[in-house]
Amino acid sequence: MSSYDQKHFDSCAESYETEIGEEYPQWLKWNLLERHIRKGSRVADIGGANGRHARDVAGKLACDVVCVDLSEGMLRQLKARSMETGKTNGQVPTPVVARAQAIPLADGSMDAAWCYATLLLMPDQEVAIREIARIVKPGGTIILDIGNRWNLGWIYWQRFYKKRGFPGIFPLSGSAIRDLAVNLDCEIIENVATGILSQLMYIPFVDKHTPLRRLIHKQGQYPDIDGRCSAMLPVFANRFYVVLKKRSG
Repeated sequence: MSSYDQKHFDSCAESYETEIGEEYPQWLKWNLLERHIRKGSRVADIGGANGRHARDVAGKLACDVVCVDLSEGMLRQLKARSMETGKTNGQVPTPVVARAQAIPLADGSMDAAWCYATLLLMPDQEVAIREIARIVKPGGTIILDIGNRWNLGWIYWQRFYKKRGFPGIFPLSGSAIRDLAVNLDCEIIENVATGILSQLMYIPFVDKHTPLRRLIHKQGQYPDIDGRCSAMLPVFANRFYVVLKKRSG
């Protein structure tokens, strides 16, 4: 990402969401962390913004968390929120200003790492994924949020981000993700597809003037209708939440 991207996220840091939402895609992110991260382990949140997930992993799972983000403004919000609430279970995330393509952490220094809502903005996301894999020890866990190429929703998001000065959106195909896992010497242990119905909300007037969002993302329904349909036709999903296990050999 460029310095413009850094300035963009600095500018929206104070208004950025701080709580994990209740719709299925947001619930899923926390569910994956809760199931795949061992309590008390050392972990990294890459592209962690204001620490929305990092703070909960530190508090609820008693982990030693490093929160890496390119935006100093986002990490200032993390520090401010941590000071307001105080330490939970003795743990507060450590903020580190850095890009995902060059993470200043030692090889194999983390038990696990995750990256949500970040990679799809990177034309060189494979470089970032390799960096994430590098810092995780053999046998450790990597959780990635990767955009799927075959989804019409990206037409909307390409225009959205390009208007704001970003180079665009860079989704991957399912086969590219599988090849990447092999090249990283990782095993895919879980791959959850979401968003096959969400692309319908980008049709003009549908999201604002119909109950579609409430129907496909019914709160308290995990997975929701969108999640169930995405599981049946993952090739047309919007996102893949991929859990990798780094091989020990």
